[in-house]
Amino acid sequence: MKKSVLMSLAAVAALSAEGIEATSAAGKAGGEVRAVYVSQDNEIAEDTYTTAIGGILKYETAAWNDIKLGAGAYVSEKLGFASGSGDKLNYDVLSSKNGSYAYVGEAYIDYSTNDFSLRIGRQLIDTPFADTDDIRMHPNTFESVIASYGAIEKTTLVGGYITRWVGYDSGDDISEFKKLSEGSNGAVVIGFTNESVENLAVQGWYYGADKVADIYYADAAYAVPFNETVGLEISAQYAAFDEKTNAAGTDSGSDGIVYGFGVSLNAGPMSIGAAYNRGSNDEGKTLSNGFGGGPFMTSMEEWTIDGMEDVKAYQVSVAIDMAGAGIEGLSLTALYGSFKSAPSNTEVREIDVIATYEINERLGIDMSYATIDDRNNNTGDGGTDGGYSRFLARMSYNF
Repeated sequence: MKKSVLMSLAAVAALSAEGIEATSAAGKAGGEVRAVYVSQDNEIAEDTYTTAIGGILKYETAAWNDIKLGAGAYVSEKLGFASGSGDKLNYDVLSSKNGSYAYVGEAYIDYSTNDFSLRIGRQLIDTPFADTDDIRMHPNTFESVIASYGAIEKTTLVGGYITRWVGYDSGDDISEFKKLSEGSNGAVVIGFTNESVENLAVQGWYYGADKVADIYYADAAYAVPFNETVGLEISAQYAAFDEKTNAAGTDSGSDGIVYGFGVSLNAGPMSIGAAYNRGSNDEGKTLSNGFGGGPFMTSMEEWTIDGMEDVKAYQVSVAIDMAGAGIEGLSLTALYGSFKSAPSNTEVREIDVIATYEINERLGIDMSYATIDDRNNNTGDGGTDGGYSRFLARMSYNF
C-alpha cells in the first residue's frame, strides 16, 4: 500500500498544472513530492543517516453552499541503498515502528464565508503553541475543530479544540496520531491577531491543555522603516505556564514564565538580528514548546528552551538574500545560540548554517547544518555528553 501511494504521488507530480486542473474540474488536486537526506553524528551514540522520498497527495472538492471536503495522503518511503541499518538508521523521516509509512494526514470538512471559517477534522494549524513546524518530511497535523472570524477590521479571532496530533514533534512514532498527553481529552485554543496600528502587529492566545498546563501567550512586533531599503523591527513576547495534574495523578512539571526580546536590522539584502529569552520556574519545573516547534525567539534548528529550568538564552543571526549578487531565489543564514540553566548545570551552544534556493515557483532546495556543543557533557541519556551535529538536505516539488 505504501509503495502504491508513493507511485501515485510520482505519477501526479509528472502531470502539468493544466492537466491536473482538467482532471479535477469539480475540485482541486495537488500536493508535493519531497526527497530528504538527514544524517546525525553523535558524540556518544552511534552515528545515523537516512534517505527517503515521499510527500503529500491532496484533493479538495469544489465548494457547495460554502462547504468543501479535503483529504491528504502523507507518505515517506525509505531508500534502503542510501540509508543506514540497525543502530545506524535515522528515524527523523521514518516511523520508529514500521520504517516507511503512509497515513491520512488531512481529512476535513470546511465551511467558509467572507468573514467566517470553520474546519473540522485532520488539518494544518499555525498558532504559537500548536503549529505545523514543517522541518523534516511532513508538517505536524491536528485532529481538531478550528473556527476563525475576521469581520473586525485588521483583527482575526480564533477558537477551537484539539484532540490528537501527528508529525515530527509529536513523539516516537511520527506517523501515528496520538493524544496531546497520556490520558488527555485535548486542548481548548482561543486567540486573536491584530494589525490595526500602523507597523504594529500583536497577538494573544490561551491554551487549556488537559493533563498538561494552562498556557497564556502574547507578543508584539513593531517595524521602524528608515527608508525604502533600511528598517528596524523590535519584538517582545511573554508566556506563562500553569501546570495541571497529569494522568499519573502528579503535577505535569510544565510550569513557569518566560519573556523575550528581539531586534532585527534590515538593510537591503542583509538582515542582522539578536534575541533573548529568560525563563523563571519553581524547583524541578520546566518550560515547553507546546505542540509543535514553539514560538520562542531564541529557538535554533535543533535546540530550544523547551524542557529547561530557569533558562537564559540568546541568539544572534545574519541572513543574506543573494538576489543582489545575481542568484535569484537563494538566501543564506547563519545563527549562533547559547542556552544556560544553573539549576541543572547545563550549557548548550549551537551554530546553524542554512541555505534555501527557490529555483522556480514549483521546485526548491533547502539545506541546513547544525552543530550542538554540550559544554558540560550532561544533556544526553544518563547525564552523558549530548552533543552532536546534524545535516539535512531537502528537495521539494509542488504540483
